[in-house]
Amino acid sequence: SPAPEPEARPSRRRFLRRAFRGSLAAAAGAGVYGWAIEPHWVEVTQQRMPLVGLPSELAGRRIVQVSDLHVGELVDNDYLRETLRGLARLEPDYLALTGDFMTTERGEQIDAVMNTLAESPMSDVPTVACLGNHDFGRRFRDRSIANRITDRLDSAGVHVLRNTSTEIDGLQWAGSGDLWAGECDVFNTLAKVDTSKGAILLAHNPDIADVSGCRGFRGWILSGHTHGGQVSVPLIGAPVVPVRNRRYKRGHVALGEGRDLYAIRGLGHSLRVRFCARPEVTVYTLETAANAAA
Repeated sequence: SPAPEPEARPSRRRFLRRAFRGSLAAAAGAGVYGWAIEPHWVEVTQQRMPLVGLPSELAGRRIVQVSDLHVGELVDNDYLRETLRGLARLEPDYLALTGDFMTTERGEQIDAVMNTLAESPMSDVPTVACLGNHDFGRRFRDRSIANRITDRLDSAGVHVLRNTSTEIDGLQWAGSGDLWAGECDVFNTLAKVDTSKGAILLAHNPDIADVSGCRGFRGWILSGHTHGGQVSVPLIGAPVVPVRNRRYKRGHVALGEGRDLYAIRGLGHSLRVRFCARPEVTVYTLETAANAAA
């Protein structure tokens, strides 16, 4: 057989070297992007919220949901403050805060949480909240820390709902205790909720949708906790999501039988990395279920 051309083998070596260098450059670029850009690149998501039995005068009102601030050493506080200041431009009628206000061991971040939240319009509009697992300290079990942040939020006018419910302007709000903190009591949370009216359930961990006591709930469940996986690989998805039901990793999930779930990606992080999982603020526009169907 004829001898190979002299340049054929060196060309293959050059190609492999260039491919290797290109792969290294792409990996380095992705690392810089995932650390320096996406963790602070907030996406505002618009979401319709049809509710059965919604009072007609509430149609068109806006709920702004914020979650997973993780105030502490790992999340840039200037970024959080700037984002919260920008919420006023979204013209919220209500604010919904769905937990993990801080990353803390003994509650040392509570003052910083309150100073950070002061940048939001929570003093101007009705604000409801539930707690997340990190609001219970390092091992998610210290209720004294959760009680302290609850008291501070309550004193600032925030309705913190821990296995209880309230009604504002004819709209029902319920808030569950956190699953991982061992405080979840769905039966008490929903005991006074009339499922024939518009109702919203705040629950930090979206796995609450599969808890037996929650299956009879009719309305919307607003959650956080997952951070959208923080890292989502194209064509593969998020390798690690801290929920049992991976359907709940991010965004809107129609659960059927009058139930809808939204798992927001949140603003903060446990580790400073996000890739294809931008931080998120969600704006819900209320409408009656009949109008939504039309």
